[in-house]
Amino acid sequence: MRRSKTRIDAVMETIRSRIASRSYMPGMRLPSVRAQAKAMRLSVSTIVEAYERLAAEGVIGARPGSGFYVSGPAAPLALAEIGPKLDREVDPLWISRQSLETSAPVLKPGCGWLPASWMYEAGMRRALRAVARADTLVLADYATPLGLPALRHLLARRLAATGIEAPPEQIMLTESGTQAIDLICRFLLEPGDTVLVDDPCYFNFHALLRAHRVKAVGIPYTPNGPDIEAFRAALQEHTPRLYITNSGIHNPTGAALSSVTAHRLLTLAGSSDLVIVEDDIFADFEVSPAPRLAAFDGLARVIHTGSFSKTISASLR
Repeated sequence: MRRSKTRIDAVMETIRSRIASRSYMPGMRLPSVRAQAKAMRLSVSTIVEAYERLAAEGVIGARPGSGFYVSGPAAPLALAEIGPKLDREVDPLWISRQSLETSAPVLKPGCGWLPASWMYEAGMRRALRAVARADTLVLADYATPLGLPALRHLLARRLAATGIEAPPEQIMLTESGTQAIDLICRFLLEPGDTVLVDDPCYFNFHALLRAHRVKAVGIPYTPNGPDIEAFRAALQEHTPRLYITNSGIHNPTGAALSSVTAHRLLTLAGSSDLVIVEDDIFADFEVSPAPRLAAFDGLARVIHTGSFSKTISASLR
């Protein structure tokens, strides 16, 4: 009896926490009893009891034939009630799925996505119409393996402005930043390899690395970049193959790499076989550009990736 009560209390605490963090907004329908039971790996009866107790407290309300909904206005954001759940492993595949399937009102601070209303949709429509009217075969013909030459020349000029010297023939276009990193993993990693990531980092990195059956080791991220001593220790202990990081506007901390940390990082990497993947998808949001590892390194052991999905369109591929 005691064990069942504890599980019910745990469900109630989880629901309250999600409401406090605004993952569940007022008026939002909660997952069905069966869906919640499956997600939390509990019995249906436990979820039913938890929902009914929350309804009795007025936290949620039942609508016959429809389900349970969050009641009342949004409470002030209470960070004390949102503490990390350190007693269980986070499932990165579940997080990735939830981030794409959850409705728009839910906050997704770790995704790094702008609200759709902020995107320059009118300009995108004009550009697409212009391409459609152009007397070229760009919409019907196969592109070169590296991608559209004109776009690669443009990217080479943009990279040069940040101190990264990369000729067009050294640039390859992919469908997304994630696909670029996936290709790098396919080319450089074997199952069982170790990859260093920032702690915290973009959640999708964990899902991607799990798909490649490699071990991810977190390096604490500071306001100036990765913790150098932790990075040094990880190199010695794990002999990692890759290190994936953001230099400018780090996701999710918003920190930026300092020049001193960049030089120390590259010096340590130079004594190993480590390849660094610099994921630079937020460059267009910077007011003062942060140092780029690819610029300091001359692309010797750094692979620089970028994307327009956060600034132009996530749908256009």
